[in-house]
Amino acid sequence: MIKVNVKITNSIIDEINITGHANYEESGKDIVCAGVSASLITTVNAILEFDNKSIEYKEEKSFNLKNIKKDKITNTLLVNLINIFKQMENQYSENIKVKEEIL
Repeated sequence: MIKVNVKITNSIIDEINITGHANYEESGKDIVCAGVSASLITTVNAILEFDNKSIEYKEEKSFNLKNIKKDKITNTLLVNLINIFKQMENQYSENIKVKEEIL
């Protein structure tokens, strides 16, 4: 299962951590994994086009993204990303789980 943990302060997304594997289908055919990856890459690239210092991210065993500047454009794109993940969770609840932590 893919686990998406989101930390939020005052309606601003501070951090997103993504771990695990969807296990919907075998590698190369997993539409849940592909959807998460495509949505994430598109969002990160869009944010970096606006301001390449607004986020920091690293990918090792998990993907971790930190919202540095917390500006409106960055937060709007991150909220949209989380909404996409929630829609995926509604359809593939055994493969992706979104957890929001309000700080």
